[in-house]
Amino acid sequence: MRIALPGAIFRADAGNNQLYLTFDDGPDPEVTPPLLDLLRDYGVTATFFVVANQADWWLELVRRTAAEGHAIGLHGLKHRSGYGLSNRKLWRELSDLREALKQADVSVLPAYRPPFGHIRPDTVGYLRKRGVSTILWSNIPGDFRPLNTDQLHRKAMRGARPGDILVLHDGTRLRPAPVLELTKRLLDSFHAAGWYCSRLSI
Repeated sequence: MRIALPGAIFRADAGNNQLYLTFDDGPDPEVTPPLLDLLRDYGVTATFFVVANQADWWLELVRRTAAEGHAIGLHGLKHRSGYGLSNRKLWRELSDLREALKQADVSVLPAYRPPFGHIRPDTVGYLRKRGVSTILWSNIPGDFRPLNTDQLHRKAMRGARPGDILVLHDGTRLRPAPVLELTKRLLDSFHAAGWYCSRLSI
């Protein structure tokens, strides 16, 4: 994938033994608040790639996420594959999402994570010319599937190392949401290894 998508970002600065927790598909009114509580208790910041929502709670959760020191990135107006979108149409969608986020009065990271990782090589360059980086990942345990926490933890820790961009999901239909217990266990494991979690900076 890295060869096929030149210019996309799969890993980040490993200095100071840092890893990068990122959360996709949210916010979710049931999952995101306890996740934010957990990150606050551990003193950790992360990056949230958000999907637009018209519900009243959406702006409130986006505001809270940013106010607690987390970065807000772009995921889409809807969670759908980008393969069928022209570059111009995708740009309009991301612009509309940015406009929606302006209502929350938060800073938005100039970063886009394509749903499912579906993005064409020409689109990566198109966005880059317009100041938006395409952020993918080096570690994805699959907490969007009904796997147990032990399985997900093993998958995440297998080969994990500083500089990893790890993708989890606070937007999920699974209940209980695996991301809560998984994040706690990962943070404990990272601490034991002497690793630190940071938000992405572009």
